[in-house]
Amino acid sequence: MAYGGAAAGAALAGCIGGDDGPARPLEWIGPDWAVSDEQAEKMEEMSDVEVNTTIATIGDTQAQLLGGGSENTDVFTSDTTGSGALTRDNPVTIPMPVEDLENWDEEQISDLFTDPAERLSHLGEQVDTVNQELWVDGDTREEILFSPYAYNFDAMGYNPSFVDDVSLWSAQFDEQYEGEVIVGETAAITIPQAIMHLLDNDMIDGDIGQLNNPTQDQLDTAIDFLIEEKEAGQFRSTWEAYGESVTLMAGEEAVIGDIWQPAAMDVRREGTPCTYATMSEGIQGYRYWYGGMATLEGARERQNVEQVTFLYDQVHLGAWFPGFVQGRGYSVPHYENEELVRDGSDDSGEGMGPEYYDWAYRGEATYEEIDEPALFDPLDYDWSMEEGSPDSNGGTRDSGPIEERIDRIGFFQIWPEEADYMVSRWEDFLAA
Repeated sequence: MAYGGAAAGAALAGCIGGDDGPARPLEWIGPDWAVSDEQAEKMEEMSDVEVNTTIATIGDTQAQLLGGGSENTDVFTSDTTGSGALTRDNPVTIPMPVEDLENWDEEQISDLFTDPAERLSHLGEQVDTVNQELWVDGDTREEILFSPYAYNFDAMGYNPSFVDDVSLWSAQFDEQYEGEVIVGETAAITIPQAIMHLLDNDMIDGDIGQLNNPTQDQLDTAIDFLIEEKEAGQFRSTWEAYGESVTLMAGEEAVIGDIWQPAAMDVRREGTPCTYATMSEGIQGYRYWYGGMATLEGARERQNVEQVTFLYDQVHLGAWFPGFVQGRGYSVPHYENEELVRDGSDDSGEGMGPEYYDWAYRGEATYEEIDEPALFDPLDYDWSMEEGSPDSNGGTRDSGPIEERIDRIGFFQIWPEEADYMVSRWEDFLAA
């Protein structure tokens, strides 16, 4: 609630909205992986609208906005585990009409977003949850409920000095890595990953369509299994904070774990080799999530609906953002617009250029030879803006071309219907 007071104070110090005109600065809240100074500065550069960013965890963002902060905040960012609480369950947001977006062209946006029912048909019932997050109406697709601008296909990071190539979540439970595995403490992530292993090995009843929305019986089976693994010493540690996962892998206390792709890059920056897995097709595929933004009801009173639309459409669906966010390992919905994202420019800046784009989205090698691929840092590499030839010894992006990653999605990350039961049982695992 302190945030609500601060935001209201900022609005009053400038202009309160209503008949007096737009309130400034534009107020934007979300987690640090999704809201950065660079994004805010780009908005200010392009629109002359000052942006005030508030960094908060997804849970804190929900608490602040549902506690009244939505009335004096313009836009929030989350991922798909936290968006539904604000867009559907306790709606404090305003949908974004597709007709208001210059850069949302169904011919240029991946069908991962424009037609998830077709593109992700292998996920069965999970597709319904994708549409629930994305659209007001998944059939008409005229209004976006939670507008996507960054996403990833999460897998495992592993040290190739100790671990052979792995492509299944089952590797976390392989006895040869006993005591050298780390798993995250987020129930909605670690439990479905365990269910993938159990389902693929006929150790649990169910099908791929239930992976992201398990029943109480499925939750019991998965958590009991994880408790057994923990008590048997399979895990070196569980990790709660991002930095913990980096420290454990960089110090070689662990050699494999369900870490985020940016964490794998930070492990490399500490001088420890780390490869991000290419997951298999089918049940043990990638954990897919997306980060997006939604216009809050306060933006209407503060006369900032158009400014939030500009932030999404012109800044995040423009030419500059894809290269910026790829530095964190994340992709963008409009990568198919190669004329802009690969080779073009707009008011936001230049696109990625041919070498960086082809490495990130097509799975092609760098133009220069890379001696140690498991230590390659894309942020330190000098990407060519001119067409060139991939080197036979060049580095390639971990996990391969984006179309192959999409084909290998195993589950879509959400906050499940049995969340209360999941959280209560999860305490049993943490206490074991």
